[in-house]
Amino acid sequence: MLIIDTHTHIFPDTYAAAVLQSTAKMFNVPTFGKATAADLLEKMDAEGISFAVIHMVSPTPTGVIDTNTWLIRHQQERFIKFGTLHPLFKKCDDEIKRLKDGGVKGVKLQPDVQQFTPDERLHTYHMYEALAKQGLTVMFHVGGEPLPSPHDRSKPGMILNIARDFPELKIIAAHLGGLNMWQEVYELLAGMPNVYMESSLSYEFIEPALAEKIIRKHGHDKIFFGTDYPFGDVKISLASARSVPFLTEQEKENILGRNAWQFFFG
Repeated sequence: MLIIDTHTHIFPDTYAAAVLQSTAKMFNVPTFGKATAADLLEKMDAEGISFAVIHMVSPTPTGVIDTNTWLIRHQQERFIKFGTLHPLFKKCDDEIKRLKDGGVKGVKLQPDVQQFTPDERLHTYHMYEALAKQGLTVMFHVGGEPLPSPHDRSKPGMILNIARDFPELKIIAAHLGGLNMWQEVYELLAGMPNVYMESSLSYEFIEPALAEKIIRKHGHDKIFFGTDYPFGDVKISLASARSVPFLTEQEKENILGRNAWQFFFG
């Protein structure tokens, strides 16, 4: 069976442990790996995962170029690469072209880590316009960190605004559209034609009836499997995706890998 994990993070070996520790402390979340390429590949092999989408995030504008340079140079045929941008980075157009020329499929934006609001037009819309022109996808973290609070910077309604304003931009909304904000996902985001969703940190926590409503409204063909390694357990995430009670075996196979294959390579 083809399995593609569409939500993972790795870092250069020299500082992966430090980044992992600081991020886990920042969000008070557990970790389930070393956040290195070798460790991710080992876990993929153990669970029969063929490909993984790796997402880079630079907390500040000054780290964008170096982070993307490492990503572009990193050679591993089983990794689908997503680079990083920042709304305050001054040369987004040039960097987006460099990413595309380097074989990168899209960018990951993490508004809580990067401290911006995704639908704040003044600082973000130039990025989305440039990404759409180059045909690159944008993956957003959406939802609480880990629980919703008034300070959360990325919510389903914000992603809806972007999807409406940039209908040509392909968007992946992480955590089944919004971590622990799934009622809003169902009401606002599900069904948007240019929005896709991935399942990390979702099946283990969402009420099955609500998950079914979201997936049926949105279309199972626009749902991808994800783990959020190393902040999600690969083995448990895969077991949860395989045991969803309301999906047929064919639908599960599509979500586990065929949908993402068609999206990235079709």
